[in-house]
Amino acid sequence: MKKTILYFLAFISLGLISGSLGPTIPALAAQTNSAMHEISSLFLVRSMGTMIGALLVGRLYDRVAGHPLLGGSLLGAAAAMALIPSMGGLGLLLLLSVFLGLTSGSINVGGNAMIVQVHGERVRPHMSALHFAFGLGGFLAPILYTQFLGTSDPMRVTYWTLAAMTIPVSLLILGSHSPHHHLRAQAAVAAPMPVATLSLFLLFFFLEVGAEASVMGWYFSYATARSVSTHTAGLMNSGFWAAFTLGRLATIWLSVRFNAISVIIANVIFAAAIATAMLLAPASPWMLWAGAIGFGLAVAPIFPSTFGYAQRLLGLSGKLTALFLVGASAGGMFWPWLIGQFFQSRGPQFVMLVALFDLVCALVVIMVLHEWHAKSPAETTPVAEAICEGQTEPL
Repeated sequence: MKKTILYFLAFISLGLISGSLGPTIPALAAQTNSAMHEISSLFLVRSMGTMIGALLVGRLYDRVAGHPLLGGSLLGAAAAMALIPSMGGLGLLLLLSVFLGLTSGSINVGGNAMIVQVHGERVRPHMSALHFAFGLGGFLAPILYTQFLGTSDPMRVTYWTLAAMTIPVSLLILGSHSPHHHLRAQAAVAAPMPVATLSLFLLFFFLEVGAEASVMGWYFSYATARSVSTHTAGLMNSGFWAAFTLGRLATIWLSVRFNAISVIIANVIFAAAIATAMLLAPASPWMLWAGAIGFGLAVAPIFPSTFGYAQRLLGLSGKLTALFLVGASAGGMFWPWLIGQFFQSRGPQFVMLVALFDLVCALVVIMVLHEWHAKSPAETTPVAEAICEGQTEPL
């Protein structure tokens, strides 16, 4: 249980890192004298760094002690966060964001991989709780920024505070023992992965995380473009994260009561309905609040539930987790960047158009994946038997 708590703390820190970018985008643009389409490159390079970090360290978590990797990555992330307010040029800020993405990828892979090492077959509710911790960190980040708006340099105070909150977690992890590698986790590394199944999972993560990251990263700017004050937009962004966090908490209960595929499909439809409603009533103040809260609730269970679904079909190892994060990071990189290129020319509604497109396509992909395995489950039998022998929970 001590190890599980440490991973929860690490994911709170990861949420703080992720949640800090959205509300500070306008301030970072002003700091670097950049236009909105230029500063949107931060989404691109941070996600690129996450992809590289996941690929570089993903296999290591299957082979070496994980806590030094995880603790060192947290220390690196804290240093990068502390330096962000000092970056006066866009080029330097982009380079630092790549490094922050590298550390974030390592933290993400490490937490997901090692919680499987600790809990094995019973990981699904624990993994849901882990992703709840991420949502909690993301919820706190915009609140901190809003609270510091009255200071002389709110962005500097925010980033330094977030860095200071991350350092103790890294030291606790560095001072603790890493979990042992289970035989089943080792079997997952050695077992061949069905290419078609893996490709569909990667495509789903690319689309779903793309929708999630687009709204998560651009909602502050979306709200201000709808004539909402900066303070209220910050509160709306916090409302999104509060709902997201509540949704991740509910995922723990959902993971016990319902099979993963039902949770995924229902929440993708829910999120698509919210995006549609926001396109139909774009200027309504109550819809801006309802959209932030509703979308946060809707998307929160999807990512951890998909990991749970993949655990049943394929088994999760550091290598497989890294590949999933590559797909997710690619979506988190491309779609927010695309929005940045057209946000000023096409208007703020482009955010919801992209989110709706991604969600509809993701729904098609996950239904194809489910139907395929319902008709031909034999494709993944070798992997499933190596990892999940004796499990009876339905897919």
